This record gives sequence, C-alpha cells and structure tokens, in this order.
Amino acid sequence: MISGALLLLIVPLAMAGVVYILLRWASLSALLAVGTALALGVAVILLPLDQPVHFWGGREITLGEAVTFFGRELVVEQVDRWAMAFLFLTSAGIFSLAWRFVPHSLLFPMGLGLLSLLSGALLIRPLIYAALLIEIAAALSVFALQAEGQVPTRGGLRYLTFTTLALPGLLVTHWLLDRYALMPDETGLLDMAAALLAISFALLLGVVPFHTWVPAVAGGGMPLGGSFVLTVANGTVWFLLLDFLQTYPGFSSHPRFGSAVIGMGLAMVLLGGGLALAQRRLGPLLGYAALVDNGAALIALGTKGRLGLTLVLLSLLVRPFGLVLMAAGLSGLRACNGGADRFDALRGLGWKAPWSTAALVFGALSVAGLPVSAGFVWRWSLCRALSPSSPGSVVLILLAGAGVIVGIWRVLLVLLARPRLPKDRSVLSKGDSTEGWLTAVVVAMAILGCIGVGLFPQTIAPLAVGLAEAYTFFGP
Repeated sequence: MISGALLLLIVPLAMAGVVYILLRWASLSALLAVGTALALGVAVILLPLDQPVHFWGGREITLGEAVTFFGRELVVEQVDRWAMAFLFLTSAGIFSLAWRFVPHSLLFPMGLGLLSLLSGALLIRPLIYAALLIEIAAALSVFALQAEGQVPTRGGLRYLTFTTLALPGLLVTHWLLDRYALMPDETGLLDMAAALLAISFALLLGVVPFHTWVPAVAGGGMPLGGSFVLTVANGTVWFLLLDFLQTYPGFSSHPRFGSAVIGMGLAMVLLGGGLALAQRRLGPLLGYAALVDNGAALIALGTKGRLGLTLVLLSLLVRPFGLVLMAAGLSGLRACNGGADRFDALRGLGWKAPWSTAALVFGALSVAGLPVSAGFVWRWSLCRALSPSSPGSVVLILLAGAGVIVGIWRVLLVLLARPRLPKDRSVLSKGDSTEGWLTAVVVAMAILGCIGVGLFPQTIAPLAVGLAEAYTFFGP
C-alpha cells in the first residue's frame, strides 16, 4: 500500500526534474507542469481519505494514510486536502498563463519543486517543522522569480531575508509552548509566545512595517513568479497560521488578538491603497494591490467569528483571479516594451497588446473588489459585516480599493493613448496585436473565470464555508 501523502511530495519533485530537462521545448515543459499540477489537484479532491484505491499492477493508494518520513509524520486531513487542492489548481492556472507569456522560464520546474515543499509544510507534524520547509521554499523561490539570463532579483533576496528572520521566532515559540504545557501557571510564557508568533507571521505575510518584500517581489524579476509567491506560497502561510491557531487555541482567545490583528490589517490596507494611488510603475502597483487584499483578510480574521474566518478562506480562494491576471498582463506589456514598466514608457501599448491590457485591468478590478469580479464576492460581505460595529474600517477598505482603481485607471489612459511623438509611432506601425490566438484563448478563459465567480459566487462560497467548519478556535 502506498501512502498518498508521500506521493504528493514525490510526484511534483520528480516531475520538476523532468520539466527542467525539457525546458527548451516550451510547450512540452509547460504541458507537463500544467498536467502534473492539475492531476494532483483533482486527485486530492476526488480520492477518498480512508479507503484504498486500486491502480495499475494491483497497487493500492490510500490518501489519508499517515507515513513517517525522516522521523516525522506526514498525514492528510480533511482541511489539508482542500488546502492542497487550492495550491495545485492555482499553480496549474499560473503555469497555463506562463506558457503564453514566459514560456522558457524556470517557473515551471521551480514551481513544481515549490509545490512539493509547500505540500510538505501542510502535511508534516509537528507544525514547527513546517517552518523549516517554508524557509527552504523561500530559497527556491529566488530562482522562480529570476528572469531568464538575469541575476537573482532584489525581490527574491528580500523575500528570503524576511522569511529567514521569521524562522527563529517560530522555533522559540514552539519551545515556549512546550514549557507552558509543563508550567501552565506561567502565563508570561504564553504572552511571550503570542508576541513572537505575531512578529513571525507579520514577517511572512508582509505586514507593515515588514511589507517591503511584497512590492519588490511583484515589481522585480518575473511577475508570474511573483504571483506564485503572493498566492500559492502566501496561501500556504495563511493555512499554516490557521493550523497554529487550531493547535494552540490560547492564541485566538488572547484578549488582544482581535485588536492587534485588525490594527495590522488596517495599516496594510491604508498603506497599500495610498501607495497604489501614487505609483508610476506597474510592478509595485501589483505589489501594493496585493498588500490591500492581504490586509483586508487580516481584518476579517480579527473579527474573531465564524463569518470572518469564512471570508478569510474565501479571499484566499478568489485572490489568484486578481493577482495572477495582473501579473500576466504585466508580463505581456513588459515583453512588448523591452522589460520597462514605467507609465511613461507604456504609451500606446494597449493597441499592440490588447489581451495583456485586458488581463491587467480585469485583475486589478478583482483585487480592488469591484462588482462582477471574483474579488467582490468576499470584499462586499466583509464591508457588510463590519459596517454595524466599525464603519471607519469599511471606509478605509473602500478607499484602499479606490486607490487601486485610480492607479489602474491612470495606467489604462496611458496604454490606450495614441502615440504623440514620431518615434513612438513604431508602436503601432508594425501591424496588429503581437499576441497570438492561443494567448487570447488562455487570457479570455481566465477573465471569464474571474467574471463567472463574481456573477455566481455560489460556485465557490460553499467550499469556504466547509473549510471554515474544520477550524474550531473561534467556537462551533
């Protein structure tokens, strides 16, 4: 009998090596990466946890069977299967867009390697070892963020630095909690552990003032690699945080938990919205839009209720529709412009790269939480939940979304402007769009998915509700 937990680690890691060898054949390597992530995502959803499934040669695979790996237990629980399905299916979408925008990038093999490490972080017990896997994944992310033929980006190195700074706090937190279990009267140990845990996850999530790696990851190197970090890797950190709160319920019942988490979220929303409004480059605009979305999720968590937890999980599920689309649009526009993404260098490019422009705009609208977009599904519910008790928070969230909208509106005006200088007429003199029909199909499907979730939230909301029921630290 083969343990499904072990296969979830080995298969993507093995395919990463195969994809790296075949990287010169762009379509083949992309197809293998997409197929691997998609197959694993579907398998995690469909395979039963407690019943063996027979495959070729009479072999049996049990998804929920625990296995010991290097002395540590790996086990797939109900909440883990949906979390990993999110990781795999989101990665499949990112790989599909990368096939059209960055076909020869290291994102394909490194992304599969990251999936193996991040899956291990969700499955390994005890939780403290997940922090080590997150650290290794951050080191590997440096290569996924690196554009072909270029040196490691500042964003990747900064992300690795902040992740490394978070590691000691998580390790000491585990030691303090062990001491507290032996000496429950020493409440100071719990307070110190709560403070260290808050600082560690603030570093990992990019909470102000530790946010500088977020715009650096989004603006430097390869945008789709940055979206992988901001959705898949960041989603893993969120699920790890929820696992910590579930394992140690004393943190969520701390009297300062709600006010501290809401305060951090409001700082992210305020700073992200204000700086998104003032940006003159597309890359940092993407990063500050992600900061707004992550801050709003923290505000939802700080409400300390089942509805708030459901909205956090819903935000994780719909976030890729916005950030990945924005990253794809940024990649396409950079490819048409020699890698530059300053507003004044993008004049008229919307006519040459219409599908990249459409991806950028629809992604930004989703991150801002506008109606008929995936991001509206949870942002509107959050504002309704906060309006009776905290109308000021609602105003800040709406203003931050408006900041992202104004920022993308300024970009759109430049992209659709006709070139004024003779030297700029070459932008339109080469004929029609440089994007092929395959790019148009892939982007159109992604946009339709974003709009479809916005119009029919019942397709994804029950999944968030079911996930929230697996966590009991806020009560039944």
